[in-house]
Amino acid sequence: MRPWSTAGPPHRGSDRSGLDEAAWDAAASAGGGHLLQSWRWGAFKERHGWIAERVSVRDGAEIGLAQILFKHRGPVSLGYLPRGPMLPSAEIGVGKRLFDEIDDVCRAHRAVSLIVEPDSPLPFQGRYTKAGFVRGPDHIQPARTVIVPLLEDEPLLAQMHQKTRYNIRLALRRGVTAVNAAPTVENLAIFYDMLRDTAGRNLFGIHSAAYYADFLNVFGEEAVLIFAINEGQPVAGVIAARFGRQAIYMYGASSTRWRAHGAGFLAQFEAMRWARTKGCATYDLWGIPLLDPPRTEVDAGDRVAGTVGEDWRGLYEFKVRFGGRIVTAPPTLERRYHPTLAMLARRTTRLGG
Repeated sequence: MRPWSTAGPPHRGSDRSGLDEAAWDAAASAGGGHLLQSWRWGAFKERHGWIAERVSVRDGAEIGLAQILFKHRGPVSLGYLPRGPMLPSAEIGVGKRLFDEIDDVCRAHRAVSLIVEPDSPLPFQGRYTKAGFVRGPDHIQPARTVIVPLLEDEPLLAQMHQKTRYNIRLALRRGVTAVNAAPTVENLAIFYDMLRDTAGRNLFGIHSAAYYADFLNVFGEEAVLIFAINEGQPVAGVIAARFGRQAIYMYGASSTRWRAHGAGFLAQFEAMRWARTKGCATYDLWGIPLLDPPRTEVDAGDRVAGTVGEDWRGLYEFKVRFGGRIVTAPPTLERRYHPTLAMLARRTTRLGG
């Protein structure tokens, strides 16, 4: 790999894929691409400080695709390829040509490095170093998750842990309802208030209110905001989105004061039902700890252990009880175009979200 040149101004965006939005998403979906490789995700991240570049190569009927995000800092940038690229299985030739194109785009952006976070193993034989990679940083997106098959209601409930079924039915018995809420200014304010409440209770960081509003705006009918409502009061909320045949639980929140009665479980169940109506076969609960935590069940049927800061035991129990399979992503990889600056860029640039 050649490093970037210091001549000329940094590149500021051109689409090298030759595909429009509809054609890109159709090709990405047909190749089993992740939502983070969808056109909408790139458009969404461009509203929040990133530049999205899309690259494609063809070999007969085979196609390779990659959407790269760039975060610029002065004259240089850091590249990030989330949950991609999308490559035909075992097609080494397409993969090599695609990364040649990716390298050209990265040089145009003066990227000091590119962090690749594959959704599946890359089809290169032998050691990845021979293909121009080094070991990458810790995962930026969740390294392990739970994928739930979207069956009809009764089989869907039957595959869940008995306490999860109990919580959903408890919510219904106690009059909690789950509704698809329009992404109005008022509803977004309600969700964001609950999100701030959740972040304060569980000690994690959140984005600005505009970030979540933009997400729903960009994804439109491919996303949903669901409220669980008890006695007229929204007590839990879920934002989910779909791409291809999979939906993903993106953001969630609940009220510390009013979140009992299984409301959070019911909101997720409704999100799964929404995804099924959109033609999805699976629902990704989006993130559990990399290692199984100690058992944390509590005696009360309508409760799981709490989640605070780096302690994800409660989150783990909440998600695995929906009855899906646990999936672990491959390790991250990195292509270093300017090794001296690559580590500094990684320490000073936030990539997640």
